Amino acid sequence: MRVRSIDEAAHRKLLRVARREEPADMWIRGAKVLHVYTKEWREVHIAVSGERIAYVGEKEPVTCEGTTIVEADGKCAVPGYIEPHAHPFQWYNPFTMADFALARGTTTLISDSLMLMTLPFAQVADIMEKLAEHPVKQFFWARLDPQMRRTMASPPFDREGIDRMLEHPRVIQGGELTDWQGVLAEDETLLYGIKRALDVGKRMEGHHPGASVQTLNAAAALGITACHESITAEDVLERLRVGMYATLRHSSIRPDLPTLVQGLLEAGIPWSSRMMLTSDGSTPPMYRHGLMDYTIRVAIEAGMPPVEAYVMASLNPAVYYGIDSEVGGIAPGRLADILLLTQPGEPTPEAVIANGQLSGKDGKLLVPTVQPVWTDYDFPSVSREMKEMQVKTEWFRMKDKGVPVPVICMLNAVITKMEQASLPVDTQGYVSLENDPELALLCLINPVQKRLTRAVVRGYGRDLKGLASTYTASSDWLVIGRCAQSMAQALQRVMEMDGGVAMYEKGKAVLECPLPLGGKFSPAPMEEVIDMAERFTGLIREKGHDHLDPLYSLLFFTATHLPYVRITAEGIVEVKSGKILVPSEFL
Repeated sequence: MRVRSIDEAAHRKLLRVARREEPADMWIRGAKVLHVYTKEWREVHIAVSGERIAYVGEKEPVTCEGTTIVEADGKCAVPGYIEPHAHPFQWYNPFTMADFALARGTTTLISDSLMLMTLPFAQVADIMEKLAEHPVKQFFWARLDPQMRRTMASPPFDREGIDRMLEHPRVIQGGELTDWQGVLAEDETLLYGIKRALDVGKRMEGHHPGASVQTLNAAAALGITACHESITAEDVLERLRVGMYATLRHSSIRPDLPTLVQGLLEAGIPWSSRMMLTSDGSTPPMYRHGLMDYTIRVAIEAGMPPVEAYVMASLNPAVYYGIDSEVGGIAPGRLADILLLTQPGEPTPEAVIANGQLSGKDGKLLVPTVQPVWTDYDFPSVSREMKEMQVKTEWFRMKDKGVPVPVICMLNAVITKMEQASLPVDTQGYVSLENDPELALLCLINPVQKRLTRAVVRGYGRDLKGLASTYTASSDWLVIGRCAQSMAQALQRVMEMDGGVAMYEKGKAVLECPLPLGGKFSPAPMEEVIDMAERFTGLIREKGHDHLDPLYSLLFFTATHLPYVRITAEGIVEVKSGKILVPSEFL
């Protein structure tokens, strides 16, 4: 499979530069090169013709006045990094993520498409094709399910929609498959999608946290080829034993990599060619440290040999996706994605060469990239969806019904269980949270169905007055707080911003994070988004949020693929059974 096309003249010139009959366009002189195929370092020359490597060896290439000579004496050269499991919609977007990745040495991204699926397919295709013009090679997944419980398949997650995505040349795999309960119930559309992905020659990624050996066997039998949900070294081995690739993860919500590396070392398990590394769509604050360069650093610091870490972040994912003839190594014929490092144990590159061009230096971009015109795309407008409605304070009060109140308890950043509690009632007949600052009212509003679900939540923060967010796994909006007026003001402000997160206290905005692209992500550069997300995270931490990632907590309150209870437009749902424990009501 060609990652980037090459014309006839460029193809012929590649041969002539390799034979030292024509001058190279770039000469990387004297680098200590990591040969990922043999896991050895060698001091050799690299000759580049156009976008591709023509020669790697001891002979100096033919040069001319136009040859760019990169002095690499004393430097280490490794292949451009590959992120095999990106979620480029955690407040940032696929274009700004690609810019950020390029400057830090990640030259290939395999990305989730879920947050694009609110758009017509022609616009999804247009975004993927525009990203094909970016120096970073970016491919996508075809989602088979919307990460929300459903009674029947509907567009774009029906057969027709799945076919359209899987047949697109920028889509390289199906998945990640989160609705395993649907698979076990033999949902026809899910089974069709898995088989269809395999029939068209594409990979099929699963999502199996805590899965038993029996479940992994069933998944592998269906055709699941990789899973990134290992939490222990034994989890890694179980995935390898059933023939899957095991992707070792270090993300803001699951920073598991040190535990995995140490567990594998203690078990004496050799590093496998079927292991990869991923940052798994971390939220912006973690990317302050870098992208795949940071993931590699964590692996090395945990005890993984540097060579193995570089191979897991380059050759192994390239082989898995069937693109190793194009990327993943420094070898003739491959795209010239080459990183110059100061030393083998320092994965953040000093210089980035992508597609034969010096593209980054010391974390700064040196080449133009692709800038989208976001107004060309019909993302849902938060303000338009709510234009016929007026935010009402009474939405954010819970009337006492003489029965215990549902309390959603956060066991960690995303796992929740439900309890029933008898709470005090104020003089107006509303449930009072005054006696327990750990509690807040959690409201979910579906603007299309005009439905409201209420619960009490424990563990998101202490004495939180009013927070509103359109950043959820569903199309619904979340409002959390202890003051009905502040909650209403926060939601009103989010509508005025056309999506995002806002916090109010005592009649004043204390935080505003605009996310105007579908209410989920921002057009701003990555550095600005990181700053914005750090302000949010810092403020929520001050309010007592003790879990790993408050951003993922917001996202996943509505994600019905996670245990044990979720809040949805239909009501509070028990995930395993699908039973509505507390129904929603009309606004």
